[in-house]
Amino acid sequence: MKKILLALTAILMIAGTAGAQQFGYKIKVNFSEPIKDKTIYLAHYFGKGLPTIYKTDSATVVNGNTATFEHKDSILGGIYIVMYNDKGAFFQLLLDNGYNVEAGITKEHRAHFTQNKINQDFEAHETFMVGQMAKRKKLQETITTAKTKSDTTKLQEQFEKLSKEDKDYRRKYVASHPKSLLTQIFNAMNAPDIDKGKHYLADGKTVDSLYALNDYKAHFWDKFDFTDNRLVKTPILDGRLDEYFSQLVYPIPDTINAEMDKLLKKSENAKEIYKYILHWLGNYTAESKMMGVDASFVYLVENYFGKGKAYWLDSAGVARYLDRAKKIAPNVLGNPAPELILQDLTTLKNESVRSGKAPYTLLMFWSPDCGHCMEEMPKIIDLYYNDLKKYGVEVISVPTSGERSELLKFNTDHKITEWRTLVDANGTLEYKPLYDVYSTPKVYLLDKDKKLIGKSLSHSTILKVIEFEEQKRTKTDKKS
Repeated sequence: MKKILLALTAILMIAGTAGAQQFGYKIKVNFSEPIKDKTIYLAHYFGKGLPTIYKTDSATVVNGNTATFEHKDSILGGIYIVMYNDKGAFFQLLLDNGYNVEAGITKEHRAHFTQNKINQDFEAHETFMVGQMAKRKKLQETITTAKTKSDTTKLQEQFEKLSKEDKDYRRKYVASHPKSLLTQIFNAMNAPDIDKGKHYLADGKTVDSLYALNDYKAHFWDKFDFTDNRLVKTPILDGRLDEYFSQLVYPIPDTINAEMDKLLKKSENAKEIYKYILHWLGNYTAESKMMGVDASFVYLVENYFGKGKAYWLDSAGVARYLDRAKKIAPNVLGNPAPELILQDLTTLKNESVRSGKAPYTLLMFWSPDCGHCMEEMPKIIDLYYNDLKKYGVEVISVPTSGERSELLKFNTDHKITEWRTLVDANGTLEYKPLYDVYSTPKVYLLDKDKKLIGKSLSHSTILKVIEFEEQKRTKTDKKS
């Protein structure tokens, strides 16, 4: 009986050991030729590709040709990088908890994995892609020899064939290894196939020219697993977010806000993915050069950063977002232009930037000490006399620095007689927070009701906004 109990205990211990979660990793690196480094480094990606990587471990080089990384604690898996030759050379590998990896490094800096099947699969894919890149390079070299439309079409078909081969390779692997980390990476890279068929609108006669684009957008994230935090430690997520929001999402606040909500909802149960997406969206909406997108930054702050959903930020970090949103909020497009009282440059009498009955008001904050301003102002002056004046545009020039005599001379030299030039003679600096004037030039366009319809404009975009507004007004007039 004792023997039976001992045998059962041994079996249970073995089963428990087999079922226990393994943490950490072991990576043995063998160099075919000795290297001079005394230490080599392990790094990981974080959303972006090279050179944005982060060191996480180091290993001592023995006899110039062997080094072993070993870590016992839990890690977040992904694509990692081993750097050597004073960080001038590297190779990539897949890493996750429990991985025991051995790699031989050739003098060409290629890694050959002699242990760990998933990295052998990763190596096979890299070898395949090297061959594909060579084929693409050869095709690229023949582009200059294309003399006819037929030649160009044939080349395009060959490029498309290579892209299909890339996808087929990955999809075949995914089908046979559904639970692999490499499968998750391939799925995250997966771009939907473009539907080249002919599709029609509801009338059954008009060709839907946007069908392929809309279908591509609708399936863009189909294969991306928003619950797998390991995908943050790859160079994939940043590029996919950039493509989606820069090329596929219509750049108006309501549309952007809805798309942001969708992605944040998808990733809410994966803390690292969620953190990366929210941080990325904060930067994108705050820094976008697209007019009006900053309204989506205010939306993010009000609904996420300001509601404790940026869990990684301390109170000071949250305060920075709140402060920035507070500065942007008053001049979000569609809002009434903030009331601002300044003084006329000539008479020093108080005037409001909201006074006047012009159909459009161009409100420009600039400085004679700003090099870009001094390049932009003459172009805007020319634009006014050549194009803007006929639309009844009133220009309010607000120099934020400079002596009064210097500013009067500027107006005289540039024959500015029809503009209103207002200055902050009392030094209240109220214009800064009201119109986000922390750098110059800062140019706004107001409609007849003094609502903001354009911001952060330049000489090349002012007329486009006015023409767009005129087209909208014409359509409205026809309907009525």
